[in-house]
Amino acid sequence: MQDASKTFAPTSNSKAFHQGLIILGLILFAAYLLYDRGLLSVLLAGDKSRLSWLILLIWLLMSARWIYLLKWVQTQKDALAAFQSEPEEEQESQMARWLNHGWFAADSVLKIGLLGTIIGFILMLGPISSLVSFDPASLQRALGGMSGGMAVALYTTLTGLVVNIVLRFQFQFLADTMQSLLLQARQQPRDTAA
Repeated sequence: MQDASKTFAPTSNSKAFHQGLIILGLILFAAYLLYDRGLLSVLLAGDKSRLSWLILLIWLLMSARWIYLLKWVQTQKDALAAFQSEPEEEQESQMARWLNHGWFAADSVLKIGLLGTIIGFILMLGPISSLVSFDPASLQRALGGMSGGMAVALYTTLTGLVVNIVLRFQFQFLADTMQSLLLQARQQPRDTAA
């Protein structure tokens, strides 16, 4: 019976993975609150370009990758001797490459949001070019079309900024965890020799 409790008991090496799951849970809870208040549906319905959907899809895929990499770090900490047998330069370059994927995704969602801003401004200016008279009905139609374009511009920018901040936070946490693994791998031989 005691062997089973040791099997399922969290180790100190799994602390970062569990913290990552808590962080992901908090992010998903915040998204649920936005959905529950109707703000998420307003954002997605107001974005006619559908770039907000693309931004959220990138976040979802990169968050799955983030959790996988946190689990990988935990596995390496649990089998530290095997990790130490690999060359240090190879370990660092592999981790740097994985982190660069996260930084690239964070920058990409920000740029996709800015692309949505430009698309929104183009959509906003479209009704002005078709304006032939200045009667109230024509002006009202033009203003309605302009507001739809402005909504696209603002919603995609907002989505890109928020997801950029969240992804940067997630991958900074992963970078700190990977740095901790590298430091632990370098200090371990000194501890056993002393």
